[in-house]
Amino acid sequence: MLFLLKKTDARIRGVTSGGCPADCASGFPNTGSLLDPMPAVAVTRVDSVVRGILARSVRTIPNASAGPNPDPMSNPAPDMPLQPLVSRPQTFLGIPAATLPTAGSAAIFGAVHGTPYASAPGESAGETGPDAVRRAITATSVHIDHWDFDFDGPLLNDGRLQAFDLGDVATAHDDAAGNRRNIESVTRAVLDAGAVPILIGGDDSVAVPFMRAFDGREPIHLLQIDAHIDWRDEIDGERFGYSSTVRRASELDCMASMTQVGIRAVGSARRQEVETALRWGSRIVTAAEARRDGAEAVADLLPRDLPLLIHIDCDAMDPSVCPGVNARSPGGLAFHEMTALIGAAMNGRRLAGFSIVEFQPRADVNDMTAAVVGRLVSHVLGRLARKD
Repeated sequence: MLFLLKKTDARIRGVTSGGCPADCASGFPNTGSLLDPMPAVAVTRVDSVVRGILARSVRTIPNASAGPNPDPMSNPAPDMPLQPLVSRPQTFLGIPAATLPTAGSAAIFGAVHGTPYASAPGESAGETGPDAVRRAITATSVHIDHWDFDFDGPLLNDGRLQAFDLGDVATAHDDAAGNRRNIESVTRAVLDAGAVPILIGGDDSVAVPFMRAFDGREPIHLLQIDAHIDWRDEIDGERFGYSSTVRRASELDCMASMTQVGIRAVGSARRQEVETALRWGSRIVTAAEARRDGAEAVADLLPRDLPLLIHIDCDAMDPSVCPGVNARSPGGLAFHEMTALIGAAMNGRRLAGFSIVEFQPRADVNDMTAAVVGRLVSHVLGRLARKD
């Protein structure tokens, strides 16, 4: 069954919809009047027998606009689900599925499609990245209430942290604008609920609207852990692809500063992108420097007076650890280096959000990358559960 999500009358729903001029720089199209029909967004095909019909049209999240929406979802009722979301047959570590997170909780959701380049191959059949992560980590960590030796106690610290799996944002390979709109809308609603959004991708471009959802809120610091700096303004005319993630983030009013760690080898960046990043004020720490100085020294570069947004591209890690990526490059971070960096960065700082992207199941080997991604998300949960 192919689910089709359509915009409902926002005035009936009591939602304020922000518009944007058709030629606005953000690339998010004008939503028109409140009564204009919105193009249908194709949602991932779901087996209605096995997975159930899970995207109830109880409430529609307001559409993203070029500027921040000051009140995109005012006082949502706790039983009103976020839209557009499609729940999955298995949740992360067996945590409860939910349609709306509670304040102070961690809200995990996936996004498979972002803004593909025109030259990118079409959608491939098979398990998606977020679903592969859910399956692999749940299989290797069957009992979430058992002792976790990385944290000297159960992962969620005997219930000190509530965590929910919201399912996947409805996306389609051939609807980049719709994908951006949906990812931003869901992320904004999670933030409005007072929860910490945790995104599992999907190619790196899914992080563009994820980060954009933080705009119009408090200033934040971005910690990007990646093999590449992602500062291209455009490639073949596309400004929202995976090589432009951090460039688009730098344009947000909320982005006060950033640190880019794990950079190595050759990517899409040329001299001009490096110079632009440095002029903006980005602090670039190569993989060799991070390994030489250690996690604590790198974390000391991060401000303590700003909430922290952590964004990880799986190719930051060595291919021997994470083979399931688009661009394998030797010399990346080891698993223990990554977990040490996450821990040191979160120590004494408030986490605003977390995203981990660029996992490609078709390139994985024996679920290695899926399990590693799941365990990194688990480390974030474990640290959140032990915040003072």
